[in-house]
Amino acid sequence: MDAAKLVIHLRECGLKPELYSYLIAMTAVVKELNELGKALRKLKGFTKSGLIAELDAENVGLINQYQEDVLDDGVRLSKWVIEEGGSSIHGVVHERLLAMYICAGRGGDAERQLWEMKLVGKEAEGDIYDIVLAICASQKEVSSIARLLTRTEVTSSFRRKRTLSWLLRGYIKGGHFDNAAETVIKMLDMGLYPEYLDRAAVLQGLRRRIQQPGNVDTYLNLCKRLSDANLIGPCLVYLHIKKHKLWVVKML
Repeated sequence: MDAAKLVIHLRECGLKPELYSYLIAMTAVVKELNELGKALRKLKGFTKSGLIAELDAENVGLINQYQEDVLDDGVRLSKWVIEEGGSSIHGVVHERLLAMYICAGRGGDAERQLWEMKLVGKEAEGDIYDIVLAICASQKEVSSIARLLTRTEVTSSFRRKRTLSWLLRGYIKGGHFDNAAETVIKMLDMGLYPEYLDRAAVLQGLRRRIQQPGNVDTYLNLCKRLSDANLIGPCLVYLHIKKHKLWVVKML
């Protein structure tokens, strides 16, 4: 971040750094956000394994504020580049902004940069669209998901499976297991088979919430569809009605 801070300082002092300096500074912002994301994922892993205590609200707030400040620096740099540079550099600017928002986990903002890139004639790679789709799915950004999925209508079955797998993993990461189950069924309807670990994660997530209203039907329906596709073996689903001391067992 030192490079970014230096360029911002020079600009605020009334000097005009070269355009290339702004782009280097934006790259530094991307790197900082990426490193912050890695550190937070590692911290989350330590917390999950019980090695450290969960962060309190104050520390979480400080981390979020730092990320916001870094993003603000990146956006400020991008505005200066657009002001001083020609239209030929706009695609590079939006590409840097896209990378920033991906690293920060901002699905909606990242999606907007994808379309901004298109408008200036620069196309992101297909994998980038899938990554943004997964982020949007984890945050359940319905409109963004719908727009990003329109690309699957004109792609090969291999590419379609890859995209829907990213969507599925995004839902799983965000804990949206009803949507994840719908995605699995959608893939099966298309003749696409989700990966074993993805299927298992969805079933496990639904099982943990099976006592919540509506989750039993979702779980049973998914089990049946997976069984029909020979993706899981026969299984028993049981329900214990404590009041009547009654067990209901059903073979799928």
